[in-house]
Amino acid sequence: MTHAAIAKARTYSDRKLRSLKELVRGAVPADAVVVACGSFARREACASSDLDYFVIRLGGEENDEPAWVERLAAALKEVVPIEPARGGPFTAVERLSDMVRNMGGQEDTNQRLTRRMLFLLEGEPLSEREGFRFARRALLDRYIAPRVGDGMLPLFLLNDLIRYYRTIAVDYEYKTGEADKPWGLRNLKLVFSRKLLYASGLFALGATRDGDAGAKVERLEGLLGLTPLDRMAEICGAAAVGPIRDSYDHFLDRLAKPGVRRRLEKLTRRERDDPVFRDLKDAGYGFTRDLAALFETTFDHDHPIRRAIVF
Repeated sequence: MTHAAIAKARTYSDRKLRSLKELVRGAVPADAVVVACGSFARREACASSDLDYFVIRLGGEENDEPAWVERLAAALKEVVPIEPARGGPFTAVERLSDMVRNMGGQEDTNQRLTRRMLFLLEGEPLSEREGFRFARRALLDRYIAPRVGDGMLPLFLLNDLIRYYRTIAVDYEYKTGEADKPWGLRNLKLVFSRKLLYASGLFALGATRDGDAGAKVERLEGLLGLTPLDRMAEICGAAAVGPIRDSYDHFLDRLAKPGVRRRLEKLTRRERDDPVFRDLKDAGYGFTRDLAALFETTFDHDHPIRRAIVF
């Protein structure tokens, strides 16, 4: 299978990312990093996609938002005119010291957890890559202590990943709880893109069993630099990931069609029998089965990740 939709989305995303990086170059101070997330970072974007991004300040304790951040937002909008949802975790300014210090505490809000996990799992630097690597390494070093040795999994990071994924599921019910609220597109993103992102994180952590803490950090730096689909292929092999790519290509192909996307954006729970929705929902069941089967064949029964995700 050619996976034309995946290839088309990657080409479109790469072209836009090049424009965004050219625009950002020289406009961001050395102590800050602009991080893209979402469909552009995963190389899955189309003309209907918004640009999810936020800023990480590497030093200082200032709480004010620098003036250049507002100018940056206006400039980015010229390349990708669709803005992230208001009130969400994006377009914010986050201090690296807070991201590293407040993991799991009372100040670790859903939005901060979202930024931290997406930075690790799908983040793409729009500004200088050195600051991005510094911030990612700081987070991984915090998650993976020197005591996490050979044969062990980085359980701190694994538990935070599981917490993030379950938080998404709970928030989904909160945001779509009423029968007449738009529901269709959110549902399908949970079935496909959110699930793939979570799975790619689980597989990456499972792949770090061998080696000391330093080796685990280096392994994760390499894996997390790949898109979720490429990450899965790196760990499991391209042939083994074939069925997952097939289903995901179908998902991206449908969402890239403006009429289909608009239809799904307006769909409510009362309209769950809509044929467009049902086609993708049924494909999602197969997608989930294929992910579960791949997990079974990739990690043997004695692998510690099997116990860790249950108990």
